[in-house]
Amino acid sequence: MYRVLVAPDFVIAPSNPDFPPAILEAMKIARDQTQSNYISFWARLEGNGLASNIIVTTYPAHWLERYTERNYAHIDPVIVKGLDSVGAVIFDHRHPEHAGLTEMAEGAIEFDIGLYTVGIPIHISPGIHSVTTFATDVDVTGATDEAAGLMAKFREHAHIIALTVTERFLKNDPPKVALSDREIEVLYWGAQGKTDKEIGETMKLSRWTIVAHMQSAKSKLHVANKPAAIARAIELNLFSRYEHKL
Repeated sequence: MYRVLVAPDFVIAPSNPDFPPAILEAMKIARDQTQSNYISFWARLEGNGLASNIIVTTYPAHWLERYTERNYAHIDPVIVKGLDSVGAVIFDHRHPEHAGLTEMAEGAIEFDIGLYTVGIPIHISPGIHSVTTFATDVDVTGATDEAAGLMAKFREHAHIIALTVTERFLKNDPPKVALSDREIEVLYWGAQGKTDKEIGETMKLSRWTIVAHMQSAKSKLHVANKPAAIARAIELNLFSRYEHKL
């Protein structure tokens, strides 16, 4: 069984009032920073860690209707391959891999979904496999700096989205981590896409103070880099207890 959350064109529909705004905001930020048209998230859950399997999508209503009616999820390579892959899956709609994908690929172009869909798998735990998909018109298949940079952004935001969604539906309360308010605020602004310099300007602190807070947060969260620290903070629900102060 799947829990389906739909926000066509990044707007929470009246028929889906329980769509968490934090998830939609994470997807909007990802859209803006990855040059994506639409973003979706699929999770296959094994065991009792979460309430149900999850689908979250921002596809427009007309494409969602066609996608559902024609059962594209059973052939969509970014879903079928992505849930079990360890690397990115790219679906070039102009050059489908086989005839069975032609109708879907042509429809994606006809409905202005994008020329490519990129699936980024995130295996959150042994029992949670997920894939976040980004529909874009930017050519991500070439060996260019632009393509490499965009793929890096896809991976960063896929991790953030995956943990934002799954944290929202965890049955058990996440463990407590003793981060200071400053450290959480630094991570919060980092999640909004601000650089260390911009965070310093926002918080009226030096860039090096921001770096120090970030390093301390990473150490306490047992992660190696800023995107992982942000994702871990989202997983632990740290921002929700602090956002009211911002």
